[in-house]
Amino acid sequence: MSINTDWMQDPELINIPVQKLQFLQSMMFEGQKHSGKEMLPFFMSLAMKAKKQNITYSQEEIDTIIPVLKKFASEDEIAKMNQIIKMFYSRKQ
Repeated sequence: MSINTDWMQDPELINIPVQKLQFLQSMMFEGQKHSGKEMLPFFMSLAMKAKKQNITYSQEEIDTIIPVLKKFASEDEIAKMNQIIKMFYSRKQ
């Protein structure tokens, strides 16, 4: 899924602005370059970049995007996504 943008054309994403999908695509591409220990600083820099670009995702958008990403991902990528999602939600509590 690293440079494949097919997922962005999924009909379920029709109501999500292209700018947000492009941000996710670049995030996924850059994220593959980082190991587990490097992920937290990477996500912190992403959060700052998203804030600077005024990009936010509603819970509804997140709930729509994640299953679409998983449809186009390998098993390893899905496992990594699940780990990131778990880490994200554990930090919010």
